[in-house]
Amino acid sequence: MRCHREGILTSASLRVAEPATEEAVALARGLPELGTGLHLVLCDGTATSPARAIPDLVTPSGRFPATPLRAGLTDWVKRRRVRAQLEYEIRAQFERYLDLGLPLDHVDGHHHLHMHPVVFEIVQRCLEEHRVPLVRLVREERAAAPADTSPLADVVPAIFWLLAGHHRRGLGEGVASTDRVWGLRATGRLDVALLVELISRMTAGTIELYAHPRRDTEQGRREEQALCSPAVREALRRAGYELVSTRTFGRARCAGTIPA
Repeated sequence: MRCHREGILTSASLRVAEPATEEAVALARGLPELGTGLHLVLCDGTATSPARAIPDLVTPSGRFPATPLRAGLTDWVKRRRVRAQLEYEIRAQFERYLDLGLPLDHVDGHHHLHMHPVVFEIVQRCLEEHRVPLVRLVREERAAAPADTSPLADVVPAIFWLLAGHHRRGLGEGVASTDRVWGLRATGRLDVALLVELISRMTAGTIELYAHPRRDTEQGRREEQALCSPAVREALRRAGYELVSTRTFGRARCAGTIPA
């Protein structure tokens, strides 16, 4: 709430099966200019569906695999077996979000697993059916990396870049994505100085820059400070970027007022 009211945060994403979901919805309702969307969870989290309905995806207690690698491998290797279960759970998360009553301005995914080829095929249908105007497709150049980033750290961003290019070509009418999405290489390292530096390197027409501000970890507090920093706002002004929410951007892009 502070990062939205005092800083540059314009949008937030909701996990619909966690203990604080109802509280988060109540808080978001008090921020009418905040763009809100579904944070699809298929790993490292709790399922919305009962475990008996998706037995190949979760433990008996309803937990997904702890890592995106493990979940992604299961979704691919066992894709013929789990496709129907994935669709059941993905649709359940969409329906749960809509039942909560927040505007569905965008969809993204925990650890970006929504971009998995098997998963995105289902997600795309849901985007079109529910008229969701914006989906996060991670396309991040090496310019988004901190200076001391290892070349090995380029592997995952490269995979997402390829997937994003493929998915963008198949987006249906009325569904958009930003030109770039930054934050992957900076995950766990973002602070005021790095955010100012990243903004100075941005050149794409539209960029979603994501972060993880929180109060219960030191890194989370650094990110809160970064998003609320006057130096960051000044860096955006110098770079010529305008802050918009996913609600504003998605509707404008789909209406044609922001060129594709």
